[in-house]
Amino acid sequence: MKAYKILIEFFNLGFINKLFYKLMRTKFSSLFIPIYKKIFKIDESLIINDQFDSLEDFFTRKIDLTKRPEGRGKYISPCDGFISAAGKLSEENEFIVKGHTVNTISLTNDSEIYEYYQVIYLSPSDYHRFHAIDENEFISSTTIGDKSIPVNDMGFKIGNPFLKNYRIVLKTNDYAYIPVGATNVNSIEIKKHKFLKGEEIGQFGFGSTIVILYKEIPGTSKFGKIKVREDLFS
Repeated sequence: MKAYKILIEFFNLGFINKLFYKLMRTKFSSLFIPIYKKIFKIDESLIINDQFDSLEDFFTRKIDLTKRPEGRGKYISPCDGFISAAGKLSEENEFIVKGHTVNTISLTNDSEIYEYYQVIYLSPSDYHRFHAIDENEFISSTTIGDKSIPVNDMGFKIGNPFLKNYRIVLKTNDYAYIPVGATNVNSIEIKKHKFLKGEEIGQFGFGSTIVILYKEIPGTSKFGKIKVREDLFS
């Protein structure tokens, strides 16, 4: 555990973080794509382009969304991932992830009150672009945090990544949409602030989670594996 903590702290050093990010974008890094595919068992059936200039280029690959029909519910999944936690927030504006408490005021750096939350984890094998859960627009955008602690059991033992990691709090009048960076590269790109349901609005550079905080309870959340554009609620 101590060695793992030292390793994570090493990768969180500013110059190491920047170096890793630069290496991810080099032509040389593309040599590791076949290994990456094998280790993480990448589903290549939906990949549009088979030529990639770097490992980051592959990581942020596009997929054929015509094979991902849009759900009919009010809110659809922003990404491929795993709904690991969801439910009603406590009176103290808190929820539990992997046995650790997350306070929404600390998470968002404001005192807005929410009723319901969802946490969607994206694994290294997943598609890492993210999409609009409904037709809406972001009325504010706030960037918080500078760490890149893994969002896993070991990461939570080091420190709560949801409260320390680089993240962007994107607020509409109905919910807060929060992409959270993780593991080595704090790269989150937001492409649109006004969008249609299902439209691509951003992408992660490496490692990630999306937290959604709703002002009203939308229904009963699904849990487990989910694909982009599927209904978030049953």
